[in-house]
Amino acid sequence: MAAIAIATLSDLEKTDYVAEGLEWAKPNLIYQQFGQGDRVKKRAGHTRQWFRMTKPGVASGGTDFSTTVYQYIKNTTGTSPTWAPATPADTTVSAQVDFLFGQGHAWNEGVDYTAFADIPKELRKLNAQHASEAIEQEVINTLRVGTSAYYGNAKASRMLVDDNDTADMDDFLGVVTALRNNDAKPIRGNFRAMVSANIIQQMLQDSSFRDIVSRGTRDYYYTATIAEFLGIGFQFSSLAPTISSSGSNNAVTTLEQSIIVGQNSYGITKWMLNDYDVVYTKPGGHGDEWANKHALTWKYNFKSVILNNNWMYRLETAR
Repeated sequence: MAAIAIATLSDLEKTDYVAEGLEWAKPNLIYQQFGQGDRVKKRAGHTRQWFRMTKPGVASGGTDFSTTVYQYIKNTTGTSPTWAPATPADTTVSAQVDFLFGQGHAWNEGVDYTAFADIPKELRKLNAQHASEAIEQEVINTLRVGTSAYYGNAKASRMLVDDNDTADMDDFLGVVTALRNNDAKPIRGNFRAMVSANIIQQMLQDSSFRDIVSRGTRDYYYTATIAEFLGIGFQFSSLAPTISSSGSNNAVTTLEQSIIVGQNSYGITKWMLNDYDVVYTKPGGHGDEWANKHALTWKYNFKSVILNNNWMYRLETAR
């Protein structure tokens, strides 16, 4: 008997399964939520694509645009300048999609018969959670190799970091200053810092940070926001990356890698129809002559890419 996949269902049925899985997956989609979604509408067989329009400069002239040397005119007479419009320009990034396949689960009729739980639903939930963590890991693997890096206490390189260079607000403010100097834009009012539980602990030892948190930011269940202030939103992720045996003479046991991003710094594939798929095989498939075996797994068509290294930073500090 053939497998049943979301792709074989009606659009209404697809929407129900995708929405069901997203509800369980959202708490894990911390890094993914701040990426720019790709522009592909018709999903099947297409490369993923992201683009942004090139912003004009702010050089001013007094008479005319002089073949785009100036981007605006200032005069004292109100005389209309000779118009020389710029040609629209954009930065486009295209990438071939990656295909992710989950390990899934198999169970026999006896388990289904004797269980009080709704086994298929519970395993759909587990599959969605597993898929979301795999997606997060793929995004993290992309972002952590970005070329813009900042080191604890403004050290010049990773090899100079030592055990005293733990994270504090000065480090994050240094990163945000660099992002602002690079003309990066905040996301929903703040630059987003994705950090580990250890970084949160270090930050909470700062009385000013602890005071802000204790005043009660809203309960950001799906965004894992710890606090938002001074233009930085701190997002907790249990998957935040680290490096072992690094820093000064490789003496730092664990280096934390906090990722701080601005708007449109990286692109991701959103959780959409025909991207996330649940595959269920009824009894009688996979050589199951006794028609006794169920199987459930997931697959995902996905891509994550860095769009602008100047709009994101990796902050490395000692644990």
